[in-house]
Amino acid sequence: MDDLIQWPRATYWDKPWNPWIGCVPVSPACYHCYAKTATEDRFKQSFSPHKTRKLAPPQSGVVFVGNMTDLFGGWICPCEIWDYLSKLSYFDPTGGGRKPFDATYLFCTKRVGKMADVLSTYPEVPNAYFGFTAENQEWFNRRVDHAAAIPLRHKMWLSAEPLLGPIDMCDMVEMFEWVAVGCESGSNRRPCKLEWIESIVEQCNAANVPVFVKQIDLGGVCQRDITKFPRHLQIRQVPWAAKDKL
Repeated sequence: MDDLIQWPRATYWDKPWNPWIGCVPVSPACYHCYAKTATEDRFKQSFSPHKTRKLAPPQSGVVFVGNMTDLFGGWICPCEIWDYLSKLSYFDPTGGGRKPFDATYLFCTKRVGKMADVLSTYPEVPNAYFGFTAENQEWFNRRVDHAAAIPLRHKMWLSAEPLLGPIDMCDMVEMFEWVAVGCESGSNRRPCKLEWIESIVEQCNAANVPVFVKQIDLGGVCQRDITKFPRHLQIRQVPWAAKDKL
């Protein structure tokens, strides 16, 4: 995997797009939600799902779509999600139909069943990756079967963050174009054993799947400085084109 891009920062995206803000907890990964804390404590707003005025996505860079919500939540109808997906491209008046913007869009959900339903009849989105969160083995098992139903024309990724327990992806790791992993952050964060991170990296390496180690638990400290990671965990690979690298 030497030809893969090594990302220079702990944060793998550089721009958010939130046509909605707010969410409803569904699993243990939600208990210390950074988005809820930021919305209620920092911005003094309600975290109940509500629309924003951010109707158009950024058209360059690496864009996290819905980092302050779950765009596949029950409060958003499938036709509205289709509308958001259509905004990731533009009509070329010189010919050739619709073309994708010069950006990489990252979607992530905990409601994989709805994602699968929405994407089952939607055409390929060449500049988007569709991912889901799995915090431990139980929630990986619950969600991966839904993810397996997503058509192969859509690029899939896995967010093992916050990692709250070991995950054995078995033969399912090859379904992912990319895996990101990291411990929980924040004052109330829960432990993340180093061997859990190591196992994710080993499984990805064995399957030749790019892997990104965002942050690890070192001596009870959430460490984001990659130079302080054990050498075998100093890996922040991304699969998208070099033009997106900062």
